[in-house]
Amino acid sequence: MIFTVILPLPPSANRLFANVPGKGRVKTRAYKNWRKAAILTIFAQVRADRRIGGPVDLEICVPDGMRGDLDNRLKAAIDALVASNRIDDDRHVHSILIVRGGADAGTVLVKVEQA
Repeated sequence: MIFTVILPLPPSANRLFANVPGKGRVKTRAYKNWRKAAILTIFAQVRADRRIGGPVDLEICVPDGMRGDLDNRLKAAIDALVASNRIDDDRHVHSILIVRGGADAGTVLVKVEQA
């Protein structure tokens, strides 16, 4: 089984969490807002019966002109797939291919395939 989803471009991993005195590391407002939008986007594009349990292989395409490191966009995208219950916990991710190109500006294209 395979499904593909187009998500808004995730914030960099450097902007996902903040250190808050007395609370420790907490999700930033930018990450909370992105995550909420990403989960709603996944719900709109991938029906619950297309869920893939167990090991998965991921292919993630980011915009060609995206600034920053490729791997800084992975965590948020994968966590949104888990939070939307379209894949199991990310410990079941078998492989990840990340490519610069193949996604429109401001988006990431995520292909999920049963491993």
